[in-house]
Amino acid sequence: MSLSTPSVPELFSACTRLFGPDIHVSIDFLKYLEPSGVRTAYRERVFETHPDRARILGLDERDLTDNFKKINEAYELLSSAVSDKHRLFTSNGIATPERKPGPEPEFRDRYYTGALPRRPLPIGQFLYYSGLISWRNLINAIVLQRRNRPLIGRIARSWNLLNDDEISYILKHRAAGEKFGEYALREGFLTKSDLAALLGKQRLQTGFFCKYFINGGILTPVEVETLVKAQRRHNALWSGRFRER
Repeated sequence: MSLSTPSVPELFSACTRLFGPDIHVSIDFLKYLEPSGVRTAYRERVFETHPDRARILGLDERDLTDNFKKINEAYELLSSAVSDKHRLFTSNGIATPERKPGPEPEFRDRYYTGALPRRPLPIGQFLYYSGLISWRNLINAIVLQRRNRPLIGRIARSWNLLNDDEISYILKHRAAGEKFGEYALREGFLTKSDLAALLGKQRLQTGFFCKYFINGGILTPVEVETLVKAQRRHNALWSGRFRER
């Protein structure tokens, strides 16, 4: 493999850094990732991590500068990779996704046609793997959710659960892709009840994820209600099987 060609683990790490730990990164994710999706995620992450926002967010500018640098590195890596997928996947021994004849936009707005993955799925992934929304729909909904979602650290500071120094420490020392709340809980900055309350507040302020599909005319409220129930049944089935292993 050429030294200039990134490995799959490197790409997975870059995807997690750019899209966040809520994304289930897989080979399929890489296959159908397009430059437009990378640019959209990058713009959102730049807004969150730009050092100029340090004073507004009440964070250490050095921590944001470090995160900002890593976001740019992830963007450059993914942008280069998705622009030449054939070389990327061939070098890593992965079959490239089959392209059907036709204009490029048809490929970019791809719908999934396979079976549902045998694992618990967030509602967005459940809709995508059910073939009901396109890849672009899913990415746009996630980006909108990230834009509207308040940061756990910011809520914790407003509730006096964490101070600025503790937030800066957590942001600096958590592992790549590790959620803020998970690290804070593991290291004793927050209790389980603290984190549960923070996540509940975050969900309330974010709003219902599927509103994007309803407002866009992609799904009706009745369809969403039915599909959420189907997702819960799917997750209950596979959560049980995962526990049995």
